[in-house]
Amino acid sequence: MRVDQRGFAAKTRGRLETGRSVTIVAYGDSITAGFAVRRGFPSFWREMLQNKYPKAKIELVNSGVSGDTTLDGLARLDWSVLSYEPDLVTINFGINDCVLSLDLEEFEENFVEMVRRIRSGPASEILLLSSQPLETPPYDKWVQDYYQAVERVAREMDVGFVDVFGAWMERVNQGTPLSSLILSGLDHPNEAGYRIIAEELMKLF
Repeated sequence: MRVDQRGFAAKTRGRLETGRSVTIVAYGDSITAGFAVRRGFPSFWREMLQNKYPKAKIELVNSGVSGDTTLDGLARLDWSVLSYEPDLVTINFGINDCVLSLDLEEFEENFVEMVRRIRSGPASEILLLSSQPLETPPYDKWVQDYYQAVERVAREMDVGFVDVFGAWMERVNQGTPLSSLILSGLDHPNEAGYRIIAEELMKLF
């Protein structure tokens, strides 16, 4: 049975609906940072949220760092996330862990630890994100194991999961060329690809 992910952002959505202040931290690697583009998904997402909730005061902190793995994420969690006392945190790691061959079990444990530490702090709502398909074989096949691990952690820890990979594949299956969403030769989203991620997040709001 498919879980309604909207419930995992209910408190934050309620604050937005009543025009209160909201702090969101987008946490992750270069996919969050917005590598080699003018605007990544946090920028598009904030704009979409502000347009929908014009009375709310929205602070969206981009805490993405290019090249980071989940090990790096754990190391900087306190100052990159918890110090902001956010209402909502998105967590997006996986591609670098895959490319650097970090053990899948360790990868999963790192995600669990990040969720535990956030929960023991400011009681933020948490959304875990997968990432986009890759054009580079065989990494495109391997990285899906890491995306599936992220989804498993979301189920086990009872936090939200935003299926970025599935959203992209839906577009591709409808006829959108994957190459039209990817920076040529870089396996990172272009701005059209980032907009898809923001649109997928907006389904919870």
